[in-house]
Amino acid sequence: MAINSILKKMGKWVVIGSGIVILILAAYLAPFFVLAPKQLPPPGIVETMDDLDRYFSSMVSEQVPPALDVTILKNGEEIFSRAYGLADGVVGEAATSDHVYHYWSITKSFTAVAIFQLIESGKLSLHAPITNYLPQFVPVNGSNEPVEVTIAHLLNHTSGLPEFLLGQFKWIHEVGEPRFGETRMVNERLGNFRTISNEPGKTSAYRNLNYVLLGAIIEAVTDGTYEDYVREHILIPLNMKDSDFIYRQDMLEKAARGTLAHYNFFTPILRLLGPEGGVDALTVELIENRRWLKLVYTDYAASTSLIGTSKDLSRFGQMLLNYGELDGIRILSTENALNILEGGRLTDQGDMALGYGSTTWFDQRLKFVGHSGGGPGFKQQYMLVPEKGLVIVVLTNSTAFDSLGLSMLIASIF
Repeated sequence: MAINSILKKMGKWVVIGSGIVILILAAYLAPFFVLAPKQLPPPGIVETMDDLDRYFSSMVSEQVPPALDVTILKNGEEIFSRAYGLADGVVGEAATSDHVYHYWSITKSFTAVAIFQLIESGKLSLHAPITNYLPQFVPVNGSNEPVEVTIAHLLNHTSGLPEFLLGQFKWIHEVGEPRFGETRMVNERLGNFRTISNEPGKTSAYRNLNYVLLGAIIEAVTDGTYEDYVREHILIPLNMKDSDFIYRQDMLEKAARGTLAHYNFFTPILRLLGPEGGVDALTVELIENRRWLKLVYTDYAASTSLIGTSKDLSRFGQMLLNYGELDGIRILSTENALNILEGGRLTDQGDMALGYGSTTWFDQRLKFVGHSGGGPGFKQQYMLVPEKGLVIVVLTNSTAFDSLGLSMLIASIF
């Protein structure tokens, strides 16, 4: 009886202690959500490009976001391309259409194109097990039994493999530091991420890990780096001359600096899960509660590392709308361009579905195809509306920004 009484008292104090910890944590986190800058809503009805222009100007005047670069193509013709706001608040540099932004996860669409190119050349097979190319990475189930995960499963995020959450913001390096590389990521860091949580092919769950593995597969079958393959077979043929995986000197001179409002959910995340020193280690200067950040690269290039302009990204989007060709140069077959535009989607995903290197949003009987990208400092979107012949690119240097919603607003006026 005495033991039961002691256990009851201990349980009571555990509950009280847990409650106190939760209250302290809530009090600490609350300002980062409550005081976060709010995105300016559209002023009434937006019906014309002039309405959009005024709206864009008003947003950057509130520095949500500090800089905005928008390019719109209609049936292959550029109908709008303007930059707004501050590309670098540390030196007071105004944004122009020449500034480059970190694309982050938009990189995944480029990786998908590279994979389908290698399928066309016979070096890969869409439904082949990934162990054919990465024998050192064997997916397993909860009983540690091997499980077949295919390239298709990686492309449409149905592998069932986990995310490397704790490494997502730690595994970065600064400009001037050496690349890490996809093969090295697999060999040195991903060995503990092989256990699947569900049967491959059955459920979509967005994971950067899937695309790191695809990058390593590209390296395995080309005997080169992932970055060099994409440069040679995608960026150069599409004349994306202002895009790369590194800030070349010419790009460094026109780099938009990423920002993070101090009161933002990313601030505590970076303190807990970021590099040594947390968010302060990434900050160049704090100006009026906005952190202007260092330029960084992720160690895992194939999911998040491309950098470029909105004009360059619009060329990539137009190539997909043209079913693999741009300016007379074909980089992908019609069949495989359609795979990226339409393939790999599960049928039970409601108003949004993950596909082969793209996301599809369904709204008002229209399909919006593209990819978002976001990380510390930036939030981006490219969107295609095939039925309307539209390519929309929205680039910003703000961590928290509804680039998808803005892209859909732009689409609505057409």
